[in-house]
Amino acid sequence: MTMKFLHIPCRYVVLLLGSLWLFQTGMAQSNWAPNRYYGIPEEEKSIAFFDEFEDNHNNWNLYALNVRMNIEDDLYCESRTPHPVSKFQSVPFNQNGNYEIELRMRFVRGNDFNATGLTFGRDYKGSAFNFFFVPQGKFKIFMEDRSGRGRGYDLQTSESSPLVSRYATNTMTVRKVNGDWYFFINQELVAQKPAQELFGDQVGFTIGGHMSIEVDYLKVSEIRATDEEGPILTLMQPSLKGAQLVSFTESNQIIKGKVRDASGIAEVLINDTPISVDADGTFSASIMLPHGPTRIDIVAKDNYDNQTHQSFYMQYYPAEPIQQQTISQLGGKNYILLIGINEYDYWSNLHNAVKDCSDVSNELTTNYQFDRAHVIKLFNEQATRENILEAFEDLQERITDKDNLLIYYAGHGYYDSDSRRGYWVPSDARLNKIADFIRNSTIHDYINSINSHHTFLIADACYAGSLFAQSRGVFNENARSRWAFTSGEIEKVWDGQPGQNSPFARYLLRALQENREPRLRADRLIHEVQTVVKRNTAQTPVGHPLQNVGDEGGIFYFERKTYAGR
Repeated sequence: MTMKFLHIPCRYVVLLLGSLWLFQTGMAQSNWAPNRYYGIPEEEKSIAFFDEFEDNHNNWNLYALNVRMNIEDDLYCESRTPHPVSKFQSVPFNQNGNYEIELRMRFVRGNDFNATGLTFGRDYKGSAFNFFFVPQGKFKIFMEDRSGRGRGYDLQTSESSPLVSRYATNTMTVRKVNGDWYFFINQELVAQKPAQELFGDQVGFTIGGHMSIEVDYLKVSEIRATDEEGPILTLMQPSLKGAQLVSFTESNQIIKGKVRDASGIAEVLINDTPISVDADGTFSASIMLPHGPTRIDIVAKDNYDNQTHQSFYMQYYPAEPIQQQTISQLGGKNYILLIGINEYDYWSNLHNAVKDCSDVSNELTTNYQFDRAHVIKLFNEQATRENILEAFEDLQERITDKDNLLIYYAGHGYYDSDSRRGYWVPSDARLNKIADFIRNSTIHDYINSINSHHTFLIADACYAGSLFAQSRGVFNENARSRWAFTSGEIEKVWDGQPGQNSPFARYLLRALQENREPRLRADRLIHEVQTVVKRNTAQTPVGHPLQNVGDEGGIFYFERKTYAGR
């Protein structure tokens, strides 16, 4: 199931919390019989297009190479080519609803073993659905796909039928009702198939090679929806339990539900944003809540535009941490490991990785409780696979349980979609040589083995998203923490213009520079950077605790040097 990330740019102002809205209109299902030609009353149909060819008021193109055409009481076509020729009109009608398309025509003379008949749902490329008869007594239903995805296939292979008349008129009808197509020849059902999405709105007929035909009329009708009830909408998460306001201490929340409707689901919207719906009707969206109450509006629509609405409020106020002695009061040190690679031996070079690392380091050592003596730098040719691993091993020996560690990686990332594994790419890594890369799980192992109080990993690289544990909402500063913050999910991220910071690094620096809190929690930094990066780029930064690497529920703090509590 694909999860959609939903960003709400501003908060709804809540003046009054009313009751939970749930609107659902209803009307009883009619007793139609769509499988019988006269099973739907004519008054239930509205004509979208009708041409009896008394004249050419619909401006049919009567000129085609090797085809003679004229209109006078009917449309006469004589084909002098071995290839079929299609004639069509664009007819606006509700393709998601019920409809009926009907063509009445007759074979006059010529090659009676070629097919002719109704063409519908055609687009400008020529992709179309066809309901043809062969004057010798056969019919066929097939799809032509000229979009490049394929050549089409038969919905109904050529089949003999006594209903097909050789020289008298044949009425070819296709009717769509509640997701099924019903095909009629001369008012008798010959096939029932699951309806498919049409390629376009062009409707008309096809003349077989070396034959003459007469077309009596072409009609397109919309059929009133038998379903006038909105979809059944079940909210699974959050659990409302009769409430109209649900409170959270974490800003990143999931909205999950299920919709079903016999007529099919056209779309689900959460606060006007379309959400993907799985085949079983399940939908899910991740939402980043602003501080305070936020109104959530869910709208589910079926294929006849019947709607179900559900509204409620989600309220976010972050929990205050359990404050105990700070790391500086315990006498620990803040270490920084910087890995920035602009220049690669085999991979394409980057513009700003080293600058990003340096700028973040300068900000932290100038305005926060980080000492330049405890900054480890691996830039460009220094950032080989061997040197990176040795740096981690050195930190294993150097760092104590009173110390904090911040790791900042800026460079290429690689993701193997087959194994679903992510990698860092050192400066000496060869192209397509996974053995030269550093697997994310290796980074996790080192983080697990480094005996720091808090470890905070920041990775600005393509495909940096990894597996995260769920944040708990209440943090004990005295407990160990192992968090990661990546510039994107499993996606490519932008390096930025030469000489500037990457978008991720730029907004990270801005958040640190503009922060006026004496002690900035890492989760609040993540939220602030996430919001502005998603608003201004196509990236989706991710920040959560890391799994199975020693996280115990703590949280990393960025402590300003002016903090009076030291």
